[in-house]
Amino acid sequence: MEVERVEDCRKCKGTGAKPGTSPKTCPACGGSGTQAQSQGLFAVSRPCPRCAGSGRIIEDPCATCRGKGRVKRTKPVTVNVPAGVTDGGKIRFKGKGEPGVSGGPPGDLYVVTHIAPHAYFERDGSNVLLDLPVTVDEVALGSEIMVPTLDGKVRLKVKQGTQDGKVLTLKGKGAPKLKGRGRGDMRVRIRVRTPEKLDKEQKELLRRFASSRSEDVRSHLG
Repeated sequence: MEVERVEDCRKCKGTGAKPGTSPKTCPACGGSGTQAQSQGLFAVSRPCPRCAGSGRIIEDPCATCRGKGRVKRTKPVTVNVPAGVTDGGKIRFKGKGEPGVSGGPPGDLYVVTHIAPHAYFERDGSNVLLDLPVTVDEVALGSEIMVPTLDGKVRLKVKQGTQDGKVLTLKGKGAPKLKGRGRGDMRVRIRVRTPEKLDKEQKELLRRFASSRSEDVRSHLG
């Protein structure tokens, strides 16, 4: 990934002064970076207005960094994203942040993960959700259907009479949990698709089926 960081200017090596020159001691504060101001019985130290508290004056600034001593650079950084990260999760990579000031240790890089939507899988923590379209005959008669998972296709048994919206569970077929704590489940929600077009023979078969049924599915409505 590309990361923008502030680093020491290579041209002036972080001094802020033009190559061949060097910063000078601020004559106003003598290099202390502060000035004492009297307020009645008390003396208050404040940042030197001449050098802004740095104790140095750059008379001939570096053209690359304009006297700041640091510049922004974009560099490629390789980070290892652990299995099981969640959307909005924050990962800390020690020592991959910006270099420290005046030779200090580098800071850390924090990466916030955002999970792109999938064509048919949906994430719910470590569980994975899938809407499975099935035909009327597959649920009426019962069937075994090949279902896609994160590890490839597996066989799912759909029992006879399974209703639309029924959720079936594939244990251990979900997303990995953080820190190697196992895996979640895959939850498959049955979605019965009604055929939109029927030929003459199919319509006749459905009529015969309807006439042979004795069950009243709306009897509870009075």
